[in-house]
Amino acid sequence: MLFIDDVAGAEVLANKALKIACQCKANLQLCNVAANTVSKKVLVEHYDDDAFFAETENFASEADGLVGKLQTIRYPEGTFAPVVDCIEINNFNPSKIREMVIRHNIWLIIMDERQLKQIKNPDTGNYALKEISSLNCPVLLMPEKFEVSSFNKIAYVTDLRYCDFGVIRFLKVFNAALFVTHVSAPGLPDMDERYAQEILAEEVSLKTNYLKMFLRNIKNSINIKAPINKVLDSLEIKMLALVNKKHQTFERLFDRFPQKTQVYHKLPTLIFPYLNWFNQSSFYS
Repeated sequence: MLFIDDVAGAEVLANKALKIACQCKANLQLCNVAANTVSKKVLVEHYDDDAFFAETENFASEADGLVGKLQTIRYPEGTFAPVVDCIEINNFNPSKIREMVIRHNIWLIIMDERQLKQIKNPDTGNYALKEISSLNCPVLLMPEKFEVSSFNKIAYVTDLRYCDFGVIRFLKVFNAALFVTHVSAPGLPDMDERYAQEILAEEVSLKTNYLKMFLRNIKNSINIKAPINKVLDSLEIKMLALVNKKHQTFERLFDRFPQKTQVYHKLPTLIFPYLNWFNQSSFYS
């Protein structure tokens, strides 16, 4: 699901989302969170020659034209062609979004980084930040100027001792080289390199049935930004993944979020919920 709040300027972002859908072999659903309500007269009853008209509200889908453009894209024969459709909501309500995730079997939500400040509920202000903390599925924050080709290298920042197998199974769909970047949780000692390699190979890789995994073991670092930056730069990482509200990883990287830093290192940032994650089991099968 891709959230859009400015249909006129959403085509570039929608095409990025479509590339991601193609790589994951998933369908794409646009969600217009700025739906316009228009009134029109409809015939209610007819008595002899007198017609009675009443005012009714009808949602005018500004996104229909964008959906139409995306649907006309042709794909090479034998490749996956995502189904594209659209729904509309008139406010960015957390409980409504959580219900939509389950009802529509949403596997991933994509948001433009600018929406963190722009998407608002008409009554109570900005909801985008609250969504990232309360949503029941992963959220991918897309930098405005990032050109999507293929997410062939992903860095997953975690304490390897508490690695989420669900996250690994999720990331497998990208079929990318996955660099598990170990940072010790606050208060815990560093991991010996050999021991860390054994855990990755004999526990994580084996139990998730994914062999394209590589370890980057960060040690002796209270401030984890510099060594993580080195991993991202030296390996030409295309996406950063982390779990929200777990071992303060998010807070340690995004200490000024969202005022100064909306995405980390100008990379697409995939944020997984820590609790209440709706896992669409049919997707993994």
